[in-house]
Amino acid sequence: MNKYLQPLALLVSALGLYVGAAVAQGTLRNEVIKPLAAAQEAIKNNQNDQALGLLRDALAVPQLTAAEKNMISRTQAVAALRTQKWTIAIEALESLVTSADVPQADKRPLLESLINASLQTKDDARVVKWARQFMQDGGANPAVHLAMLQSLTASGQHAEVVRVMLTKIRQDASAQQKTSESELRTLAFSYRQLKDDAGYMNTLKQLLSNYPSKAYWAEVIGRMSQQAGLNARLELDLYRLLEQTDNMEDAAEYVEMATLALKAGLPSEAVRVMTKGFAVGILGQGAEAAAQTKLLTDAQKKVQEDDALFAQLEKSAKDGVSWAAVGDVYFSRQNWKAAHAAYTQAMALGGLRREYEVRLHDGISLAQAGQKVAARQQLSLVSGDVTAVELAALWTILSR
Repeated sequence: MNKYLQPLALLVSALGLYVGAAVAQGTLRNEVIKPLAAAQEAIKNNQNDQALGLLRDALAVPQLTAAEKNMISRTQAVAALRTQKWTIAIEALESLVTSADVPQADKRPLLESLINASLQTKDDARVVKWARQFMQDGGANPAVHLAMLQSLTASGQHAEVVRVMLTKIRQDASAQQKTSESELRTLAFSYRQLKDDAGYMNTLKQLLSNYPSKAYWAEVIGRMSQQAGLNARLELDLYRLLEQTDNMEDAAEYVEMATLALKAGLPSEAVRVMTKGFAVGILGQGAEAAAQTKLLTDAQKKVQEDDALFAQLEKSAKDGVSWAAVGDVYFSRQNWKAAHAAYTQAMALGGLRREYEVRLHDGISLAQAGQKVAARQQLSLVSGDVTAVELAALWTILSR
């Protein structure tokens, strides 16, 4: 059975078989009672095929009343579900859910079992039809909603999936509850089928925000790196995020991150990244091993050259631009407290060419230092560059 609706067949059995009560009320004729009672006894003894045969005899009785037909259909649904005779179960259940004589309270579990049986026959249109009826009648089983989405997806109705899910997301937000991961994944799939990159990315970010995982981080960062209009100055920050989320997995990523750090005048970061790559066994292997070793050696020499220059830069820093550069060096060395102090001084003095970059790096420094509330506040102030704003939003997720 469908893993989401596996328990639903049990709900029909739980309804009970009301022959005794019906007899007492005089709503069943004797010619119906006899095969019906025998069928129920067969079900109790797990003789469900025999029960279905007896129920055919009951259905053959002329001029069945609505009460008689409903009682037979209830019993038939139980036996058919137990033997996985889905077509018979569907016919019996549809007879019940469309009957005016079946109490509304009984119809919800009957509809759940009907949806389950329809899933087994891969009848997507039927699943959608009865799932909508279930929800219209006030049913709230999330498995039913998910079954409807999956059937819409299976039948290629991706625009309808999007329409239904956007409504569901708004309802969930109003109720202050998270939309389920399975529903969001289904929405993301439909956006991909519709080639709606913006919708897909937004859904990925919702998944990342509500259900963070290494895989979601890798997907979001990877897609962000391919976006048109990416600010190349912040490409190093994408790699920093990749590293922070434990998604640095191949040699090319370590080498590219170190190369970008060197280009930015941050050799300490290049050394740290390359050293880490060698330590975990990703670098130093194969045909590129010599080139990787040379890159590390060059970065180490650059660190030695820059140490004296940095001391002079910090000592002579008097304006916002100089203090931002000091902050960047401390940031690259992962001295988060000193980086924050330098960035704070830079913003106080003003005159920054790229304030969004300083605010982003200050927010990251605060997050890395464990000051998450202050980090989120600073990251919320990042503006003026699309790439920086997106990076700030992602670091905000990491700072919760």
